[in-house]
Amino acid sequence: MYRRGVSSRTRKLVIGGAAAALLGSALAVGTGMSQAAVQPGASSGDINALVPALGFSPGNPNATADRVGPTGVKVPGRCPPTQAQVNAQVALKNASLPSGTDLESRIQRFEKTLSAIQDLKCPASSTTLLGRLNSLTALRGNANRDNVLRGLGLNETPADKAAATGSGDAAAGGATGNAGASSGNIDALVPALGFSPGNPNATADRVGPTGVNVPGRCPPTQAQVNAQVALKNASLPSGTDLESRIQRFEKTLSAIQDLKCPASSTTLLGRLNSLTALRGNANRDNILRGLGLNETPADKAAGK
Repeated sequence: MYRRGVSSRTRKLVIGGAAAALLGSALAVGTGMSQAAVQPGASSGDINALVPALGFSPGNPNATADRVGPTGVKVPGRCPPTQAQVNAQVALKNASLPSGTDLESRIQRFEKTLSAIQDLKCPASSTTLLGRLNSLTALRGNANRDNVLRGLGLNETPADKAAATGSGDAAAGGATGNAGASSGNIDALVPALGFSPGNPNATADRVGPTGVNVPGRCPPTQAQVNAQVALKNASLPSGTDLESRIQRFEKTLSAIQDLKCPASSTTLLGRLNSLTALRGNANRDNILRGLGLNETPADKAAGK
């Protein structure tokens, strides 16, 4: 009787275990959660397409000293991680990642990526993610947000678009009536500020593109900056070589400060840093050959 009781109990356990296994398989198939052999989470194919680019070159994992990050502040020299490391961490923590081009899907992808950066012991300031995320969250109260989003790529943000193409103010403004370089030259040669102009009547601060508070009236419009650059400079270097690019960014930053706004109200300083970092790079000519007139490695990485 004892042996038969054990046998009966064992048979029930085996049958119950088999049923649970079949149920688990059915759930996996039904929810699209097929085997994740190495790590759980979204598939690597999805992740590679959906995780936003970090916007700055990976650090040296063996570095012990700090380096200047893309937002102009010092970050650990080992930061940021590689894009592949971040993609893997996002996949590890998330069974899926929103794939939509709507505002909230974009915001969630940036937020989950920033979380992965912090999991990997690097600050947000070692990437351009926070500033770009801010330019997305700023759209939540914008009645024109659907039209703005319609013109953006999958993980492109208003900050990315402004940095890559310039703003309407640049084309419309000019430096008419000022001494110095001609308005035509200026409109083409002054780098885009990378962030929407402030409200000249604002009295409170707002969060700038680098994630720190800046005066609500900053930055100035692109046209105002163009005029100030023209006023102070008889000419502006027009070359696509490294030093010409650097000079254009430096003179533009000087104009921003003349107009009583901090560099952190634009993305100029981080983009300039990605240019000055090329001074010691033996491959710099090849890198520059693939860049537009005022495009920087930071712009190119952010627009991937």
